[in-house]
Amino acid sequence: MDTFEEVYERFAEAVSKGATPVLEPETEKWGQRTCYIADPEGNLIEIG
Repeated sequence: MDTFEEVYERFAEAVSKGATPVLEPETEKWGQRTCYIADPEGNLIEIG
């Protein structure tokens, strides 16, 4: 993703389509915006 807002948008889109939120979007101490979701099969996916 190019912007912090895009990370949040993709997170919200994935959750609205059935993904399970694991970690809400947050900015890491090194400056990366990241979040985690799980797909319906339980696979962990990072969006950053």
